[in-house]
Amino acid sequence: MKKLEKKLSCLLLICMVLTGAAQAAQVVPLGIPVGVRMTAEGVVISSLSDVDSAAGDICPGEQAGLEAGDILQTANGTKLSSSEQLAEIVQNSEGKPIRFTGCRNETHIETTVQPVKSNASGTYQIGLLIRDSMAGIGTLTFADPETGVFGALGHPVSDVDSGARMPLESGSIVPATVIGVVAGESGTPGELIGTYEFTRELGELDDNTASGIFGTLTDHTLYENAQAVETAETEEIHTGAAEILTCVSGSKPKRYAISIDKITPDAKDGRGLSIRITDQELLKQTGGIVPGMSGSPILQDGKLVGAVTHTLVNHPDRGYGILIETMLEEVQS
Repeated sequence: MKKLEKKLSCLLLICMVLTGAAQAAQVVPLGIPVGVRMTAEGVVISSLSDVDSAAGDICPGEQAGLEAGDILQTANGTKLSSSEQLAEIVQNSEGKPIRFTGCRNETHIETTVQPVKSNASGTYQIGLLIRDSMAGIGTLTFADPETGVFGALGHPVSDVDSGARMPLESGSIVPATVIGVVAGESGTPGELIGTYEFTRELGELDDNTASGIFGTLTDHTLYENAQAVETAETEEIHTGAAEILTCVSGSKPKRYAISIDKITPDAKDGRGLSIRITDQELLKQTGGIVPGMSGSPILQDGKLVGAVTHTLVNHPDRGYGILIETMLEEVQS
């Protein structure tokens, strides 16, 4: 985190020029689709289920007070790094209690779980579905042309089942190509369908925060010939016409017209901007905002003002965006 904060100094600090006037940060808006892959620091409980045991259907994890979204970091003092490792520890316990430490949100937790033998498999189990890594498609928001530091998504990478933010152990972004779109309809969010080139990395992840993922690009061709723009302060943003830079086919982004309908400066959930797609071409292709477009830069009056984060399931032409100031503040804190 300290390494990333140093690299982001040119983005996060408002520099004073010789005349005494403030000069806004300059970044390159990207809108490029990427594959995101992460390995968690610890393992995440996605869900809990009963085990058919001699004592009946019971869930040892639930009996010990564990919940979906909890992050388990050690088992009997051993650092956890994968679901396979945890399964081996449980099986080798021979039914003896296992002491876990971890966290729930920002709170440290400790508990002891009593494994039970499954009637179906004959193996010891604790009734937990575990996730230790993930991969998916997202959109790069910006890059610092001086350092290569990037921000993407505008929201955290979270476990799909529990919604818990994945604690980052390591991660990277890789090239992605959008090969299809499932258009969003009322009640159905749709999605971008992409392919990934896992043999080539574009950059490394340094942090998975409430306001997006951040790291450093190793492929400088993504931004070296692109034009940098200023980032807007929240008070500069206004309702009315704007654009998003996004990719819904191939790997090259295009600009599409939107409207900013409302600005909520104090929003802490990535919903500082209420937006509406007005571009007929984009509406025809996607129905509006679909998963995979998260992180698409929002531009107004030639400045980067935020990034797309959410769609309204019942109104896919509408959604939300995070303020660019909020993305940068999250990294600075």
